[in-house]
Amino acid sequence: MDDFFYQIRKDQTGKNLISYVLGLSLMTVFALWVKSIDIGSSWQGAGLINFSLGFVLLAAYMVAQILRMVRIPLISAYIFTGIVAGPYVTGFLTFDMAGQLRLIDDLALSFIALTAGGELHLQSLKKRGLAIGLNILLNILIVFGLVFVFVTFMGKQFNLMRTLSSDQIIALAVLLGAVAVARSPSSAIAIISESRASGLFTETVIGVTIVIDVLIIIFFTLALAITKIILTPGGIISQEVFMALFAELTISLIIGAVIGKGISLYIDRAGYDLPLFLLFVAFGVTKTSLWLTHFMNTHFEIHLHLEPLLICMSAGFTVQNFSKGGFDFMESLDRVALPIYVLFFSLAGASLNLEALRMCWPLAMSMVLVRILGIFGATWLAGIINRDPPCHNRNAWMAYLTQAGVAIGLAQLAQRQFPEIGSHLTTVVLAVISVNQIAGPITFKMALERVGEAGKR
Repeated sequence: MDDFFYQIRKDQTGKNLISYVLGLSLMTVFALWVKSIDIGSSWQGAGLINFSLGFVLLAAYMVAQILRMVRIPLISAYIFTGIVAGPYVTGFLTFDMAGQLRLIDDLALSFIALTAGGELHLQSLKKRGLAIGLNILLNILIVFGLVFVFVTFMGKQFNLMRTLSSDQIIALAVLLGAVAVARSPSSAIAIISESRASGLFTETVIGVTIVIDVLIIIFFTLALAITKIILTPGGIISQEVFMALFAELTISLIIGAVIGKGISLYIDRAGYDLPLFLLFVAFGVTKTSLWLTHFMNTHFEIHLHLEPLLICMSAGFTVQNFSKGGFDFMESLDRVALPIYVLFFSLAGASLNLEALRMCWPLAMSMVLVRILGIFGATWLAGIINRDPPCHNRNAWMAYLTQAGVAIGLAQLAQRQFPEIGSHLTTVVLAVISVNQIAGPITFKMALERVGEAGKR
């Protein structure tokens, strides 16, 4: 009887595979025909962008279903589809199109940040607080230390850095070490959601990833101050910089808590069309934060930068832990998560800078390996101190490889402040992220399966 049902599932899988391959082939032929048509007006250009986005969305979904049969994570398939459709491979999505679709990117990030906040359970954080704190501390110290030492002493061996002075290499080592600490909560949330993972290992990973994503802003600001001292004779650390940063983070957290209370009231009093309402909140937070930053800077010369991701994380955390609507909140997010993840990670794949990887792949691969070594050492040592199961200690490093938007944003910020080393920094960071964002989801899913927490909810 078991053999009979196994054969049915096998036949159904084969039929699904044929259907997806045939559908993808027909879509590709149709897309190539549409792309060959001359665009004669602006409204036709807008239509082409919409068509291209729709095609990538459907193609990414089909590719994911095909690769899922060989146990490739869904978001890895989305990223792969974006790479193929992007400007560096087929050019189906051009650089201009990718830029014009940033609105979707911002909306998706805010939506994922709501989910990340909702995944943080206060009771779990209290229970795993020591483990999370120790992992964060060791990750920052060991990963930063290893990358800093490697770049400082080995930088001259790579073509990209041979023209830099010793001070510039040290400054670059500080910034690269700080960026290496950054993680990707969006990728972590997507893999946990896809794997339906639950347990102590999963709670620790999501806690460490999200808290590091908040702390990295402070840590990188300190790295910028140190870089300024190294590159500028007589440079000093400005106390006002840290006071402004503290104010921005605090205000963002408070605004997020207020929004979270508003979402809770909506769930209690209304509750209908909740997924659509949450999408509206995510979009509203992003656009309002950007508008308020520009307004305060233009009219009052106050450089206040509210962080939309931090606001949304705080809102999700508030709903989950300080209201009765946590279950409905997460269920509603889950109902609209699939198209959000497909769009976000497909566009992320299209935006990966393969040219940067080609230019400095020896340095990028060396940085990836050094970072992996640091993460392994930090997670293994933290697991030993916390007396975690040996299986957790052996596989924890696989959960922290992914990097994405935050690391790119930090590199771009440093490039504006230190143009003399900025181009070198962004080139290396983009190349490293290209590798980590492709490999990270695969290793994380493997880790969840190895520790036995995949499929637990």
